[in-house]
Amino acid sequence: MEPPHSYLRDRSEAVIHHADYLNGRTDRALHGVDDRALCGAALHDPTPVPQVDVAEALCPDCEARLTAYHLEWWRAKALALTAELEALRAKHPELVETPDTAVAPAPAAEEQTEPAATILDGARRELAELLLQFEGAVPFYRLKNAMQDFSDRLSDDDRLRLAQEIGPDSSLIRWATAEVERRGLSVANNRVQKNEVMMWQEWLQESQPAPKPKRRFGRSR
Repeated sequence: MEPPHSYLRDRSEAVIHHADYLNGRTDRALHGVDDRALCGAALHDPTPVPQVDVAEALCPDCEARLTAYHLEWWRAKALALTAELEALRAKHPELVETPDTAVAPAPAAEEQTEPAATILDGARRELAELLLQFEGAVPFYRLKNAMQDFSDRLSDDDRLRLAQEIGPDSSLIRWATAEVERRGLSVANNRVQKNEVMMWQEWLQESQPAPKPKRRFGRSR
């Protein structure tokens, strides 16, 4: 809804004026029977203009006074609505909200904070992004580089937390290798597995007792 407009033109002039909506002449202006423009100019032979093209020349002085007309129009509308609201309140007092009948707002639900992600969760996300690039087998050097890059971005405190999460019997690369296999893939040229085999073989060799030298029995001369 916008304030209504009415346009006039003096037959002897090309300039189009706004009718005088102010000064108590609104009814005459909107019915196109006014002989005075909004800018104050007197029209000797006024004729109403039903529609105004954008390209047509409008009186700049009338345009400058439109703001005052719009403010007055909206003020009158607001006063009318306020009076209507007061009349409805007087007619239906049971609908008027009082401090006793006001409904208290519902307490805001407590925000449930998600538990803080562990450092190992970040390593899992890093590993998942790497595994998307391969099918079947992941090169060991790519796995090692990815885990090394992840570790390099951590602070000293985060590295300590990561070591605690992994446990004292493992390392980040060992954990990553086991995680890859748990997801159904394999690690090509797995240095971790080879090192474990070599360490196991060395342990077996060290755990076996050394052979006793054979004693030779001969005749004494």
